[in-house]
Amino acid sequence: MKIMTIFMICGLCTGMFGVELDEIIEKTVEHYRGLTSFYAEFEQIFCDEVSGTCASYDGKIYFLEPNFFRMEIDEPKKIYVGDSISLWIYLPEEKRAIRQTMTGMPFHINPDMFLTDYDKRYDAALSDDTTSSYEVILTPLDETELYEKIIISISKQTFKIGALAVYDEIGSENKYTFQKFETNKKIARDMFIFKPPSGTQIDEF
Repeated sequence: MKIMTIFMICGLCTGMFGVELDEIIEKTVEHYRGLTSFYAEFEQIFCDEVSGTCASYDGKIYFLEPNFFRMEIDEPKKIYVGDSISLWIYLPEEKRAIRQTMTGMPFHINPDMFLTDYDKRYDAALSDDTTSSYEVILTPLDETELYEKIIISISKQTFKIGALAVYDEIGSENKYTFQKFETNKKIARDMFIFKPPSGTQIDEF
């Protein structure tokens, strides 16, 4: 599973509204600047527009600079461990592990991945329907992007990202809601070493 590269008006808003949007994004990016590691617990909800069905997953993700990550999905159990060279996908119920060789990160990890230099890549707007959080709507300028829009929920008090929703070109939604997020947490490098258990079928690509 790729997280993924991971969120509507034309052009940036002007006047006071535009200043507010710029400030919100700037403060959010500043909150994650200097990030060396993080741990997060999340709920993922994927709704398929074609089938009309939704599926929910709970998981955890660990990240350590420069490019180490580990993601664990609870049900069905899956574990992803990787860096910019290889990615392991472990399916314990199937006693199977998949190893993929890569030339770069399979997806961006940083929480603010869509917000950094956002004006070069997106049209941006604030949703009118906001309560305890700001809802920033990003529409890709490049029509070749795999997603149609991104909605990022940002806390009005802390400027932390609480949720991230990505919509593809057919309207399917992939949303991550973070229940817990710890930045610059001490994480052992051993977390990012995967050794297939004895008897595991290994497929390499």
